Amino acid sequence: MRHEFESPAPAEPVWLNRWAPRSGEAVEAPHCVVEAQAGDDTEDPADTDSAEADASFLKLVSQGLSRPEKSLPPACLQDEAGADLMARAEAGPDRYAAGREAALLARVSEEVATLIGPEARILLFGSAPAQGLDALLEALERPHTPEILSLDSEAPPAVDGPPAENRLGTCLGATAGSLAPSDLAAFLERARAILGRGWLLVGTDPNGDTESLLRAHADDDGLMAAFHLNVLHRLARASGEAVSSQAAPDGEEADAPLTPEDFRHEARVLLDPFRVETHLVAERAGSLRVGTETVTFAQGESARTGCAYRYAPGIFQEMAADAGWEPVRCWLDPDGLFSLHLLRGEA
Repeated sequence: MRHEFESPAPAEPVWLNRWAPRSGEAVEAPHCVVEAQAGDDTEDPADTDSAEADASFLKLVSQGLSRPEKSLPPACLQDEAGADLMARAEAGPDRYAAGREAALLARVSEEVATLIGPEARILLFGSAPAQGLDALLEALERPHTPEILSLDSEAPPAVDGPPAENRLGTCLGATAGSLAPSDLAAFLERARAILGRGWLLVGTDPNGDTESLLRAHADDDGLMAAFHLNVLHRLARASGEAVSSQAAPDGEEADAPLTPEDFRHEARVLLDPFRVETHLVAERAGSLRVGTETVTFAQGESARTGCAYRYAPGIFQEMAADAGWEPVRCWLDPDGLFSLHLLRGEA
């Protein structure tokens, strides 16, 4: 078992487990093609909704790829096919975080409930995994119905019923890990203003083992690669492009439009701050169609599709203290791969 105060970090940035969709082992994304039915000219409201969703998606992609360092916001990856692929990937042994957090919550929920007391007012910052949240709610005595707040909420919600000391905020799932250090520090300050003398329960991933991190973000069965590459198939459909499975003929690579098959998926472990990034890397130079626009890629140029930060217990507790929180408990799972922090607002 590993219980170091600081998680070890690799000596240098690395990236492994590269996946290209032409690989015979790559997983196919479940692409859905809707064919128009003859003899029916009535506009379907669902089609209108789909057109609006495509327009919003194309706008996000265009904004992300127009940055000096190309990137795609997480919302771009969250279509039906992407959700299915992620659910399949999360069931695998390499995607450890959700299971570790749920097991930790089941183990410590009674202690959390004892510290907080009855009739707690629950404020969920961002999303919360149902499995872990259920264990916590079952342990609490007569909790109020949970309220959902965005991570950038600043104004304290209306206070009715329980005093501030009985407020419990949660930041679970991959929420804290999705925030860069400056953003996490700002969130902790906002949460402190909202919760006052109340409590905050935060899940963080302190794992510093490069190999397990790369497996989690670029697994050997290709599901994570398919999840990230799916955004390019969605882009081709939204842009009215036919997705071709054929490579460009010899001598035409420079002029032929880029297709999903021209990109590979990479996971990279990087330092300062310690994080895992996922990228879609162009294997040849060319232009990618984004609606009515085109975006140029050089060979080897990438667009970042995700970034997950790793916070060792000591680092996180220092950040929490700087934001006005008193670290009360820190629980590690048996292998030191996930941690839960219970904080209380300083008097």
